[in-house]
Amino acid sequence: MASTEEQLLVKKIQDGDEQAWSTLILRFEGRLTNYALRKIKDHSSCQDLVQETFLGFLSNIGNFDPSRYIQSYLFGILGNKINDLLRSRDKSKIIDHAVDSSGNQLDAGHADSAMGASTWYRGDEKKKLENDALIKCLNLLIEHLLQKKDYLKLKSIELLFVKGVSNLEAANILGIDNRTVASHRHYANNFIIEHLKKLHLSPDVFPQFSQQDQD
Repeated sequence: MASTEEQLLVKKIQDGDEQAWSTLILRFEGRLTNYALRKIKDHSSCQDLVQETFLGFLSNIGNFDPSRYIQSYLFGILGNKINDLLRSRDKSKIIDHAVDSSGNQLDAGHADSAMGASTWYRGDEKKKLENDALIKCLNLLIEHLLQKKDYLKLKSIELLFVKGVSNLEAANILGIDNRTVASHRHYANNFIIEHLKKLHLSPDVFPQFSQQDQD
């Protein structure tokens, strides 16, 4: 069971506390990035995967059980995303990313030789739908910020989502506080999630949203 401190952190995030969200990112971003780098050796792709991991966590925060270990949950999301990337690059490489509460990998990976071509096709099709939806929502976010003339937030989001830099790197480039950048990321994630829900996609694309609608 997660510590009392972690449970409190999750509950604050569920209540929309931006400082708590910033704390979570600062605590886990480095660990997740280092883990991803050990698997795919591509810093830019790792940054993208870690950002998508936080987005996945935030999108399901309403259903997250605070007693669960945050790190294990985040590594589980990241592991799935790494496998998706490896499949797109080389379908013979699939890694088992099961980890314990300390982030240690439990089992070595191996290829799933029983997975047929139709399964690969469905996975690729789902990934394309996800990417198209995310791009559409990101464009809406950019238009929204341009209308508001919120150029600082726009610059932060460009660095985080397009350039793929970390919160700390973006803060140094823009000459602002790291927590401000984290709040910009939080704002962008919430905006994207809300607009993804409005697209009314098949539950197979973003199943966490359909689950939330049922609760």
